Amino acid sequence: MKDKLIKFLTNNIGLKILALLLAVILWTVVVSVDNPMEKRNFTATITLENQDALSAQGKYVSVADSSLSVSFKVRAKRSIMDRLSNSDFVATADLAYIDEDGNVPIRISCISYPSTVYILGATHYLKVEVGEKRANKFVIKGETTGAPAEGYDVDDISVEPNVVSVEGPESVVSKIATVVATADVDGLGANINENVVPKFFDKKGREVNTTKLRLSVTTVKVRVTMASVKKVPVVVELPKKSILDGDVDIREITTKPEQLSVRGDAKALNKVSKISIPFSALNLNDITKDTTTTVDVTSFLPEGVSIAGTKGAKVEIYIDVRTMEEKTFEIPVENLNIQNLPEDMKAEFRDKTVSVTIQGYDDQLNSLSADEITGSVDASGLTGGKHRVEVVLNLDEDLSAGSATTVIIVTENNPKGNNNEEE
Repeated sequence: MKDKLIKFLTNNIGLKILALLLAVILWTVVVSVDNPMEKRNFTATITLENQDALSAQGKYVSVADSSLSVSFKVRAKRSIMDRLSNSDFVATADLAYIDEDGNVPIRISCISYPSTVYILGATHYLKVEVGEKRANKFVIKGETTGAPAEGYDVDDISVEPNVVSVEGPESVVSKIATVVATADVDGLGANINENVVPKFFDKKGREVNTTKLRLSVTTVKVRVTMASVKKVPVVVELPKKSILDGDVDIREITTKPEQLSVRGDAKALNKVSKISIPFSALNLNDITKDTTTTVDVTSFLPEGVSIAGTKGAKVEIYIDVRTMEEKTFEIPVENLNIQNLPEDMKAEFRDKTVSVTIQGYDDQLNSLSADEITGSVDASGLTGGKHRVEVVLNLDEDLSAGSATTVIIVTENNPKGNNNEEE
C-alpha cells in the first residue's frame, strides 16, 4: 500500500507540479480580477503638535496655507478602498521638526486599516510662520453709523464687554491703535441693543487684518440710547447801548452755523427756543475792524440739554463793524429852503452849491448822496443886500455836519434904491 502511494505521487511528477503551479496562477488571476488594487485621493485635517512648546518660548505659530488640510493618494484593494472615507485618515504636523523655511513634514496614516492601506507619493509639508508673540488689551470704543429718524439723535453709547485682549504676531498687534464697535442707527428713533463684531484700526484709520490673532471676544453688545432733538437759532445778544469805542460800531453779527440741533428730554427741549450768546462772551473791548471769533455754547445751554450731532458746540461768530468817518459833500442850493424871509423881501443864493463836511459811519456816508441832502437857512431880520447865513441840514440821528455857511442876496419886492450889503 505504501509503495502504491509513493508510486502514485511520483508517477508523472512533472505534470503534477505543473498542474499545481497553473492552479495557483489561475487562483491569483481570478482574485486579482475580482478584487484588484486601486488608487484614490483623500483629504485629512492636519493636527499641530508641540504648539504649546513654541508658545512657552514667546513665539507664535500661524498657518500660512489657506487651511489646515492635506490631500494625498492611497493604494489598497478594492474591497478595502470601498470602505474608506476621509475620516479614516489622520494627519499630524509636529512643530518640533519645523525647518528654517517654515516647512513642517506631515505624517499621514490610516487608522482603520493601517497594514493594508499604503500612502503614496513624497512627503507632504505644511507651511507655517513663526515669529515673536505679543499680547495687549484695548478699550473698545462704541460708535454709530447712519442718520437717526428725524427728531432723534444718539444720546449715549455703551459697549459690553468694553475691553478685548489680543494675542498674536508682534508685527500685527503693534499696528493696532483703536478698536471700534459700530452700531447702525439709520432711520431709528428708539433705543437699541445690537451684537457687533469689533474692528481694529491702525493710527491712519486703516483696518488691521486680525485673522492671525487670538481674541478674547469676537462680538460685543452695543447699547445705543436715543434722545429727542430739535433745531434752534443761535443768537448774539447785543447790549442796548454800545460798549465799543466811540468811533466803532457794530454793523452786523452773524453766526456759523445759524442753527444748532439740541437734544434732551421733551420737557427740557420745550423750554428752549434759541441759544443766546451774551455779548460779553465775545471779548470785543479792543475791536477796531471786522473780526471773527469762536465761542463754545455749551455753558449757555439749560440743564438737561446738550448739542446733538457730530458738529460740536463751537460756533463761529462774524462781527462786521463800521467806523466813524468824515466826508465832504457839495449840496445843490436847490435843496435848501430860505426860512423866515420878510414878506416884502425876496432872496436867492449867490452860489450853486454849498460845501459841507458830514461825520458818520462809513456805511451811512457811502450810501449818502449830495442830491439827497436837504436843509435850510434863516433869513430872519435880514434887509436888502448880501448876507452870509448858516446852513442847517436835515440829517439822520447818527450823522452830524460841521459848520457851513452860504451867501444869499436879499432884495425888496419893490426896490427903492437901498443897496445896503452885508457879507
